[in-house]
Amino acid sequence: MEPLQYQSLAHMFFANCEREDFAGWYHRKHEQWIHFPRQQLSRDTRSLALAFKKRGFKAHQSIGIVANSCPEWIMTDIATQLNHGQVVPLFPNISSENFKFQCEDSDVQILLLNDVSELDPALREQLNRFKVVICIDPASDCPDNGIYWADLIREGHELAKDPESSMWIQNQLDAIQSDDLFSIIYTSGSTGRPKGAELSHRNMLAQVQTIRRDTLQLNRATDVGLVILPVAHVLERMTVYFFILNGTKVYFGDTPKNAALLMKEVHPTAMMVVPRILERVYESMTAAGEGCHGLKRWIINRAVKIAKIEDPFKRHSIAHRIYDKLVYRKMREAIGGKFRIIVCGGGALNKSICRFLLNVGITICEGYGLTECSPVLCVNDPKRVQPGSVGFPLAHLDVKIGENNEVLAKGDSVFKGYHNQPELNKEIFTEDGYFKTGDQGTFDAEGRLVLTGRIKELLKTSTGKYVSPNPIEVEISRHPLVEQALVIANDRKFASVLIFLNPINARRFLNRTKEEFDINKAMESKHINEAISRHITRINKKLNHWEQIRKWTFIGDNLTVESGLLTPTLKIRRKAAEEKYAEQIEEMYK
Repeated sequence: MEPLQYQSLAHMFFANCEREDFAGWYHRKHEQWIHFPRQQLSRDTRSLALAFKKRGFKAHQSIGIVANSCPEWIMTDIATQLNHGQVVPLFPNISSENFKFQCEDSDVQILLLNDVSELDPALREQLNRFKVVICIDPASDCPDNGIYWADLIREGHELAKDPESSMWIQNQLDAIQSDDLFSIIYTSGSTGRPKGAELSHRNMLAQVQTIRRDTLQLNRATDVGLVILPVAHVLERMTVYFFILNGTKVYFGDTPKNAALLMKEVHPTAMMVVPRILERVYESMTAAGEGCHGLKRWIINRAVKIAKIEDPFKRHSIAHRIYDKLVYRKMREAIGGKFRIIVCGGGALNKSICRFLLNVGITICEGYGLTECSPVLCVNDPKRVQPGSVGFPLAHLDVKIGENNEVLAKGDSVFKGYHNQPELNKEIFTEDGYFKTGDQGTFDAEGRLVLTGRIKELLKTSTGKYVSPNPIEVEISRHPLVEQALVIANDRKFASVLIFLNPINARRFLNRTKEEFDINKAMESKHINEAISRHITRINKKLNHWEQIRKWTFIGDNLTVESGLLTPTLKIRRKAAEEKYAEQIEEMYK
């Protein structure tokens, strides 16, 4: 590993703010973009650190953040580092039990939130446990122990007038070491209490530095980064620090739901996404001909068909080059028109969708990682993308395949262990220091990692056979009528699946207008049921007898993060879904 360019993330942040060619950050609020110039970012972050100190925040304590992605999120992250503490990302819809555990386990003293009303009622009842509750939105109700962001910043500005303040900040900054803890990020499986992954400055710095050197170099003058995922998720947080390292202008979106609108407004060149966002982009592009007629409709539909089937790495046909001028260019313009790269992580991307987007002229690089690895382990080379693989291991990492085909990793961006879990930490590393990811995979002939399943999610049938649900769910979800799939097999005599119907593609499949379409009638449609039945039959031919899907049922509900059925990276929560649809599951086993 080459030497770290910066001693800490805070060093990197302030160095970026000193660059005259750094254009600052922007945040979309109330349909307007608010500018945060570099001088303001630096000044307000220092003032925030002073305000934290005055209010009794001490080294090794934590500050919790339960807010959407915004500049204030990262400024609080840096100000916490100046106080030699750590940030704990929290989510507004977690259970009150988990919220309480995480705050107590990590010693959260201060809580940053956008608006009190955005918290679940059970979480609001716990606000009095904190020394200070900071409300970003001036329209939010403020609890008795609360203060508005703007008032806290003004308080810090007054403290900064003391000549000793600058010396204190500089001393605190210089004292941060690369192996110091900068964040505790809680991850939870389907069972057990949340586990707090401890990440150091070295973990994050090693990662962003390697990615810049080997995968993507950004130009401060021309590149634009768009942030649409929650910064509370380590994948997007790493992306923001990558943008900081490059001195890139960054736009923080208001919500992932506005992804298409944000891309049109910002014209980004680089962005991190999860598969579901690209699936929405794909659906929009492939539906482009719906409102057209005659020759224009035929041209668009033909262009879509060509993009679906052509090999993106072979010389394009003449037809493809014609369609690029007539159709694909307009598709690219519909999402901003300036993308150099979109990195996709947090789940498996449909190979067909990846191939289509590559053919349309959008560089998609799928990657793989875990929170414990800060989080990226592998990513596709933009010049050598291979749909279906998650790419090459980062150069500073040693990634290999262990027993039971488990992916093992060791290196500077791999964490040292979970917070307050000494016994568990003995189990998660091999004797020679490799972290056990729990994922199964193999390397292809060129050295790319291909994931094949997840050890921790093996389902055991009542007959004693094991079923790996992930690869089956990925295959089922490749059908355009399927939004997501959830395999059921644990303690059951055979495997079944809940299929969440994709309403947009179901409407198109049935050739219905928006006014005519009814999701419940679609689930009963003979044509849709036959299409899915054929799809399941094709998949079953590739599976062992005990893995084959014997029964399936449609779910017409809209999957959302707010419902508790999706994670922040839009993956389905197995336990929550099994509980909510217990009746439908039991019906399949009658």
